[in-house]
Amino acid sequence: MIGIGIIGTGGISHAHADGYIQLPDRAEILAVADIDYDRAKSVANQWGVKHAFSDYQEMLKLDQIGAISVCTYTKAHAQPSIDALNAGKHVLVEKPMAATAAEGIQMAKASRKNNRILMVGMKWRFMPEVLATKAFIENSKLGDIYYAEAIGWQHRGIPGQSFIRKETAGGGAFMDNGVYTLDTALYLMNHPKPVAVTGSSANIFGHFADGEWDPEQFNVEDFGTALIRFEEGMTLFFAHSWAINFREQWQIRIAGNHGSAEIYPFSDPKLRLMHGGYNDLTEFTPEDLPEGSIDISYEIKQFVNAIENKLASPIPADTFLYTNLIFDAIYQSTNLGHEVKVDTPDFS
Repeated sequence: MIGIGIIGTGGISHAHADGYIQLPDRAEILAVADIDYDRAKSVANQWGVKHAFSDYQEMLKLDQIGAISVCTYTKAHAQPSIDALNAGKHVLVEKPMAATAAEGIQMAKASRKNNRILMVGMKWRFMPEVLATKAFIENSKLGDIYYAEAIGWQHRGIPGQSFIRKETAGGGAFMDNGVYTLDTALYLMNHPKPVAVTGSSANIFGHFADGEWDPEQFNVEDFGTALIRFEEGMTLFFAHSWAINFREQWQIRIAGNHGSAEIYPFSDPKLRLMHGGYNDLTEFTPEDLPEGSIDISYEIKQFVNAIENKLASPIPADTFLYTNLIFDAIYQSTNLGHEVKVDTPDFS
């Protein structure tokens, strides 16, 4: 039985708790921590948890806790994760991994130093269509990948609260929901190292007074585009908007010299896999998809399974970190008005 602690008791923590509660013989939530003690205590009572703390450091002193879910706002992901890893706990941290690449690097280093799992909560990795595409690519059906797209056009999806403030979120639309398509594309491309980024990000609708947010507090991007170049010569077009005057559209497309893969998570058909030559390109989309789910409970199950069986992190920080490197580069490119180089850390 793995003792679980949850840091941060906002909305996403309830999905994590539900995941652990569905594994009663394998995991037990023993403690929660939140800077708002009243909320921590209320949630502890709701979940039937014995310990509630306002200081997560006190929770980390409990020897019976073996793993931590970090469910804080993004700017507060890094330090609790690092402290938990240094305390010998395995960590599942919500997406995006960190507010900056520098923070993400320190998190990855702490995982390596302490030989503990650091898993990033990216539920799309377990989407059946993504799993089918990954297997298709690994079977050499795409040939050499040379181009990809990761696009999310949300028609009206601007959140509020901590998400619209750089001080708590680190960034806006890119980091909140753009991370889903970006990480999926990088995963399917087998994480080539980014070497340069040309990007543009902007606050288009954040200043509008007819939204359910405070325009005075809104200081992150709600729209942006980027072109990313990789070490192997591949390129990726990445774009996301919380609110655009188009119809809703999400897609990940990967092009190779012997095939292609297209994923449309919220449209039908959701998947299209192609293989062949110039004159005999044929569709190979399977009728039966691999087992998988984007429910957070499925993600929790993978985390618990990795701990129990002493496996590597199901979603390792070392490569998920590429999303933060790209976010940082986009913001820098926006400010400078030209392409910027990306330095990828060497963990070998």
